[in-house]
Amino acid sequence: MAGLSLSELRARLGLIKKAEARLAAMKAAALAEYSGRAGEGLARRMVLDELQASKQQARREVETASQLSQVPETLDALNAGEIPEDHAKQIAKAASQGPVDESVLVEAARREDFGTFSRTLRDHQHEQSGDDGKSLLAKQRQRRDLSFFKSPDDGMFVLNGRFDPEAGNRIEAALADEVRRQRNDDKGNGTADQTGFGQRMADALENLVCADVGDRTPPRATLILTADWDALNNRLAGARLVDGTPLPVGEALRLACNADILPAVFNAAGQELWVGRKHRLATEAQRAALIIRDKHCIGCGRSAVWCEAHHIEEWLTGGRTDIDNLVLVCKGCHHSIHDDGWTVHRDRNGAYELRPPPEPEHPGPGPVHSHQGIAHREAPSDLNQRKKPSASRNKPAKTLPAGRHRGFSPGPDPFPDIGTSTWQPEPAGDRGAADCSNDRERLPFAAGPEGSERLLLS
Repeated sequence: MAGLSLSELRARLGLIKKAEARLAAMKAAALAEYSGRAGEGLARRMVLDELQASKQQARREVETASQLSQVPETLDALNAGEIPEDHAKQIAKAASQGPVDESVLVEAARREDFGTFSRTLRDHQHEQSGDDGKSLLAKQRQRRDLSFFKSPDDGMFVLNGRFDPEAGNRIEAALADEVRRQRNDDKGNGTADQTGFGQRMADALENLVCADVGDRTPPRATLILTADWDALNNRLAGARLVDGTPLPVGEALRLACNADILPAVFNAAGQELWVGRKHRLATEAQRAALIIRDKHCIGCGRSAVWCEAHHIEEWLTGGRTDIDNLVLVCKGCHHSIHDDGWTVHRDRNGAYELRPPPEPEHPGPGPVHSHQGIAHREAPSDLNQRKKPSASRNKPAKTLPAGRHRGFSPGPDPFPDIGTSTWQPEPAGDRGAADCSNDRERLPFAAGPEGSERLLLS
């Protein structure tokens, strides 16, 4: 391997992917045939013997083979090495739960990575359900499960659960809020940085479940929903949880009964999305807007509730706490920016992404070491041309390119998933609100006057 160039290594990985897909198809076809002749019980026993699998794995293998046998187009694409095994398994499982258009999903699986395809699949199931996703959500709730037991190995208790998207988002938001609260409380004694993330999660759950709340108000997590306002039909449509999971509009209305509804987003005076040097940390309104815009960590895709707001132009070099100078990153990716020279870029669609520093050129074949195994040679964008921070931070403030103003971002809409806004540069002392006049706009959830934009926090 050491003598192969990067392009040759990449080509080899492509061959391996196709070979793994074809082997998976052969295994599924063999298991389905064996199960059809001898029954599922004997098929599981055969998997235990021949594949030396665990009982749970044997059950899953036989179940997956049966599901794949019901989606011949997917199985053919898998056998041809055109789609990965995990994509095929997702299609087969979705087809066993309700109606799907197999051709559409197979085509998407050919070109999309796992995370993108998972979202495509959820949206497709929601559309194909015929009842705005109500039956799909009901089936997910029926599969909810929680196990809690004492391990015989070390006497520790083990908690394992599955929750529908709505409940899962609520639980995740509550845990994230409690982790942040405990971290802030622990900063005084220096224990916050010495505690692992899993330990902080365990402490947060214990405190939420067992803490005495008699003398204080129980913590209330923030759940953000977005929806479209269809001005033509005067109704809501396309309600989604913050992670992009479609939600029946009726369910969103039910949640709104016990929610705080805040006007969002594009009023600088009322919502403080452009606060300049007044605050170093992002405001609550800015954080909510970032969650809606970026949806997750722009580097690794981690859930937005665990993310921090990062200044594209650093605060220490004159950067402002303005919405167009902030992005969501998790703690690990935040360290990659400040310690390893990763930079924020904006693509042609207006979405932000994180890229590693350029890989140095090498004269010939041989081992090439790149940051986290990724080599990039793209030219830096005009948004962020920072190099890896040096030991000294006494650097002059970065000069913005001609035509850019602080607090004003030309080009694509900085909130492409909320709505199309017309942005006009304003005097520094009066940052105006956006003009949102589309017939169908991306609205943070809540019915309001036509053209208004709302944000649901519950």
